Amino acid sequence: MDVLFEKRFRGFEDIALGGYVGGFLAGVLPSAEVKLRRPVPLERPLHVEEQEEGARELLDEDEVLARLRPSRVDVAVPAPVSLAEGAAASARSLQRSGVVNPFRGCFTCGDGRVEGDGLRIFAGPVPGRQVVAAPWTPDRAFADAAGEIQPEVVWSALDCPTIMAAVFASPPDAAERVVTRQLAVARRAPVRAGLPHVILAWLSGREARGLFAEGAILSGDGRLLAVARHGLAVASWGVPLGVKRWR
Repeated sequence: MDVLFEKRFRGFEDIALGGYVGGFLAGVLPSAEVKLRRPVPLERPLHVEEQEEGARELLDEDEVLARLRPSRVDVAVPAPVSLAEGAAASARSLQRSGVVNPFRGCFTCGDGRVEGDGLRIFAGPVPGRQVVAAPWTPDRAFADAAGEIQPEVVWSALDCPTIMAAVFASPPDAAERVVTRQLAVARRAPVRAGLPHVILAWLSGREARGLFAEGAILSGDGRLLAVARHGLAVASWGVPLGVKRWR
């Protein structure tokens, strides 16, 4: 199967492309993990191949860019955040703090997007807790005929907030940048358009050359709808970890 991502959603930037690619490859799989091996080009057709045991690969000619496999995703979700707490946290996000956002066109966290063109999820810190949060009411533009949000959009919604959890948990003057190494998502119940949700994310671990963050999508009344585990690699490019690097 051939796919050209630029035709599916215009104006991608790398900060959320890992989530979109993972969700696209996962399709109806309720739980899967994608590993990104190379940057994904948007300007030319790519090829998706089915592999053994439900795995799928995204290829640029003969080069494997990403590989997805069914995977169990076990995440210990902390106490939920209310819609009001999520809105207050979002007001403290980098996107709403007056900085020059280098990712204004990002499908998930770009403040240069409008409703129905981007998700506009701006995650900020929750006082007294080691989590970030944001409210999210999915637009119907991202839903199927039954009003259920498409898998690639659910994955994308968990991409940037988990990165923001790593940013806010890092020293303000941290010089490192990170990119997605792997992302695993389990969709446990439908995420529906037009209903208020809360995105919750937190840093879960560090290693010599990377970090791990986890996240969840909760319904307005606190039901768990999806979880994610995000592996981030330190690189020479990508998202700055130190908040001072955004200013």
